[in-house]
Amino acid sequence: MSKHGTLLLLLGVFVLPVGIAKLVLDMDWYHGGVTNRGDLLEQPLTSDWLGERHRWQLIYLLPDHCDDYCQGALFNLRQVPQAVGADHSRLDSVLLVQGDGLAAQPAAIRAQATGVIARQVPDYIVAKLKAQAHGTRAIYIADPMGNVMMAYPLVKGQTAVLAQGKDVLRDLKRLLKLSKIG
Repeated sequence: MSKHGTLLLLLGVFVLPVGIAKLVLDMDWYHGGVTNRGDLLEQPLTSDWLGERHRWQLIYLLPDHCDDYCQGALFNLRQVPQAVGADHSRLDSVLLVQGDGLAAQPAAIRAQATGVIARQVPDYIVAKLKAQAHGTRAIYIADPMGNVMMAYPLVKGQTAVLAQGKDVLRDLKRLLKLSKIG
């Protein structure tokens, strides 16, 4: 083999894998391992309006009329903090209400919201949540620094609600384990 052939062979052995890797990444053919079950928000919301910081928070905006989706969200807001176990003191469930909020809801809905912190929110917060990809039809997670960073679109039906609760719980356990704050 000539000098030029050897040089080309060496160049191909070292440059070809880099070129292929660049092509795969540029063409978006590679999707790395995703371990979270919720949807990460592209632009986290700062939640200075949530009040309590230094704790993880599950957040849900109560609609005017609580349908099956809403009831599933209320179920998960009550159950997930209990299922977290020893770290339950690091987590709060927050129900954002606007206008008359809980008082306007039927007694059955108010009973489902027991144990969940209710916070009155102004209209500009509702507008911020509506601007998100899932809008107001999602359960959100806020970190202890005050950033709303992850969303779980609402689901309907007992099996789907239970599966969503497991997904939220799995992500929260991982976040609580890795986080030194909150």
